[in-house]
Amino acid sequence: MSDIVPRSQVTKDGVKAAGAIAGGIALLVLAASSLFGIIAGGILTVAGLALSSSKSDRTAGVVTTVVGVAALATGILWRLIPGIPLLMRIAGFVFVGAGIYSLVKFFRGMKTRT
Repeated sequence: MSDIVPRSQVTKDGVKAAGAIAGGIALLVLAASSLFGIIAGGILTVAGLALSSSKSDRTAGVVTTVVGVAALATGILWRLIPGIPLLMRIAGFVFVGAGIYSLVKFFRGMKTRT
């Protein structure tokens, strides 16, 4: 018989799953086009910098800033360095995979709580 997983851990796994899957899909979309990548990258960079000023949201802000800078680099440099969109796609698939893993942990934790 398994032990009950604490609610805080189940919540943390659910939030990580949603964030990682959404971030992975965003990276895959941003790697596909140059102009949209530049615009969205600029918005994500500014939003990440604004988020990172708060102590409680610093990690999310730094991750958002890094994704924004990566999207900007992809949009600007994709013709000069053709491997950049490939790296963005790989990172997107890694994020989606990590999100699916966290989602499985979330559902396992929910199962122990019922």
